[in-house]
Amino acid sequence: MLPTDGIKVKIVARGQAGIPLNSGVTLNSGAAAVCDGLSVSDISDVVSLVSETCDRWDDPAAWRDHLLRGACRLLNGNVGMMLTDRGSKPGRFGQLSVHCVVGLTPAMQQLVQPAVSQMAQRGYDDVSENTMPGLARMYDHIVRQGWVTVTRNEITDEASYRTASFYQNFRKQIDCDDYVASIRIVDLPRRPEAINIDRPHGAAPFGPREVALLKLLHDQIAPLIGLRLATEEHLCRDGLSRRLRQTLSLLLDGQSEKQVARELGLGERTIHDYVTMLYRHFQVSSRPELLAYFIRRTPARRSEPFR
Repeated sequence: MLPTDGIKVKIVARGQAGIPLNSGVTLNSGAAAVCDGLSVSDISDVVSLVSETCDRWDDPAAWRDHLLRGACRLLNGNVGMMLTDRGSKPGRFGQLSVHCVVGLTPAMQQLVQPAVSQMAQRGYDDVSENTMPGLARMYDHIVRQGWVTVTRNEITDEASYRTASFYQNFRKQIDCDDYVASIRIVDLPRRPEAINIDRPHGAAPFGPREVALLKLLHDQIAPLIGLRLATEEHLCRDGLSRRLRQTLSLLLDGQSEKQVARELGLGERTIHDYVTMLYRHFQVSSRPELLAYFIRRTPARRSEPFR
């Protein structure tokens, strides 16, 4: 577990003990082994990114976007993606969903979900042999150790990758060549979630440092999903209109309905209706309950009444 409130960070990395990095996040157990080969600055950057991501805990789209942009910056990648696999079975994909893409134009982003969906409900061996080489090896890593973070050249050879339909019909079109892929099993709800960071054609390939960075980052983020970071299955800002988001932010700043109405240039009755809609959305019955939910910073499932 990775606490984010009022605990100073102390880690052990390459023989240096007790290095304070910030006042918000601490690395979880086992991180010291991953840190080998990373500088103190690298580790500090990862911790800062996790902390910044947690500050956006109640907005799945916002925290994923921030996480991916930060990961691209850390690894010097140009494109980042987050995917989930719902209803997967041993040796087979379930329903694959692309939750966030950064670094692509809107037109190119539209290509991602259809390309990924062609692997849904298929066996890993089938996909690895006929669509995207290397997936079977990634699955073997998951079976053996429960996680995987690898570069492209660790799971497939150059010729197989270049001739595969997934490269020819998709990755080549969006100028994504080398990649680092990372998969963890998250608990709430329990499912595999993947982070993929890409570089364009002509860029240097990813190396051990980038693998260590993404592994460290994913090791810290994965245990928080559903516990400290809300998903679409939780009571969160997902699904709120722009006006409802504005109203919520002003309420959380301590403004009254009358002040919110003045700030947004709307009638008090309209704001009152918005507040009622927010209560319904977050399954609360009063403003103190709404504020308490955001103070606690602990996501509640949509199907569960707030306590």
